[in-house]
Amino acid sequence: MPFSRRSLALKLMLSASIVALAACSEQAPLAPRADASRTQASQSKLASIGATRRLIALRDGRAAASVIARIHALGGTVTRSHEGAGLVVASGLTDAAAKSLAQHADVSDVLKDRMVQWVKPKALRRAAVTASAAAIASRHRTGTPDDQSGAVFFAQFQWNMRVIRASNVWLLRDGHGQGTTVCDLDSGIDPTHLDLAGKVDLGISTSMVVTEPDVLDYNGHGTFVSSQIATNGIGMASVAPLATLCQVKVLDRTGQGLLSDAIAGVIYATDAKADVINMSFGAYFTTTDPDFEQVVDDFQRAVNYAHKHGVTLVASAGNGDSLGVGINLATDARSLLQIPAQLKNVISVGATAPHAQQPGTFDDIATYSNYGYPGVDVFAPGGDFVQGDVIEDLVLGACSSFSDPGCAGGQTYSLGAGTSYASPLVAGEAAVIESDTPGTRATLDNCIIRSSDLLSRHVPDRIFGFGRVDVLGGIHCRRID
Repeated sequence: MPFSRRSLALKLMLSASIVALAACSEQAPLAPRADASRTQASQSKLASIGATRRLIALRDGRAAASVIARIHALGGTVTRSHEGAGLVVASGLTDAAAKSLAQHADVSDVLKDRMVQWVKPKALRRAAVTASAAAIASRHRTGTPDDQSGAVFFAQFQWNMRVIRASNVWLLRDGHGQGTTVCDLDSGIDPTHLDLAGKVDLGISTSMVVTEPDVLDYNGHGTFVSSQIATNGIGMASVAPLATLCQVKVLDRTGQGLLSDAIAGVIYATDAKADVINMSFGAYFTTTDPDFEQVVDDFQRAVNYAHKHGVTLVASAGNGDSLGVGINLATDARSLLQIPAQLKNVISVGATAPHAQQPGTFDDIATYSNYGYPGVDVFAPGGDFVQGDVIEDLVLGACSSFSDPGCAGGQTYSLGAGTSYASPLVAGEAAVIESDTPGTRATLDNCIIRSSDLLSRHVPDRIFGFGRVDVLGGIHCRRID
């Protein structure tokens, strides 16, 4: 089976192999990020803000007014309130005040906010390539927004677009994402990058992170992820070339963020009329956590609100344990839940990758990727690099000039691997299907899953779920429905 082709030993060599790649390749490693003192100060401030916050869940069907009045009476301040999702966020409540509020007839529970490492530090630094001025000029003269097969790095690095047959769809007279909005909840975006310029709706993009009130990407993760969904097709191609991007910053420059900010991001994107929400972040929560049920319930409330309003939600399934070894989410004995990927009404995406670009290996599960159904619904290319692999086995994405000095000029692209880069391919597919044949959210979600290429004889398979996504199959599925 494809999953068994890469041994546990190779998985353990992943980090060391990537370091060797950066050192030996002509594509130089990216420059260091922002100075540590600034990062630590920002992180400390955000953590202190979170320590004063409480998430208040309303009882089903109850109004927020009386709860808000009670919060004020207890000396608290309401930071956010959304009756539709049944959630209120408040600050300034003492432990005693929070306990008193929890007894209110309209309150289901009160949860203390927390900082979460949603994206692993240094998750992006692999290698980088820069498009030459001549190549960019040539692409400007001959390129079209729909057919992105002429992008500078498409032929060399973007095997991911070919595997999911996004490049086949570019040649058809379809919507290519036109008229749809995909909101990426992440670390921000670089709207000045040549492949993202004009693609981002800055009017609805926003930041939930009070320590970073702008939408600029000081981490690099959000820019890379968003560029998988929609680009100008100059240096790199994307799944849904004509879709509109929206960035909702929920992670700071360290890849951390408050639980309440991630939840608020889902609600905000829904109210901003997003068609698709991509969440290329996640964290494991254990059932032994005393607040486990409340954490799940509060995040699920936001997801259900979005789902009810016709939004397709997609999330990365996670990059394994602390050693980078993929976890079977269906059978993991440690009782972990990957949030938000394993929440109901979220399409959970694992990663595949080839081995040295050899035929027959492109649907191998990446060494780091979580797997197992239920837990992972579908797979998409996320890249990998272990012993024997080549640089082309990684995934290409736009590099943020705000996170790495080496990316200044807006024409540099990073190379990396992760389920974070598989998830936006599925979000882009959702945009393509929706623009081609608009319909209900339920049929769109089902088409993504039902049209996937099978990776085993059984569907859903206990390892592969419903298989690896296929954009061309997805639009045909909706037409049949």
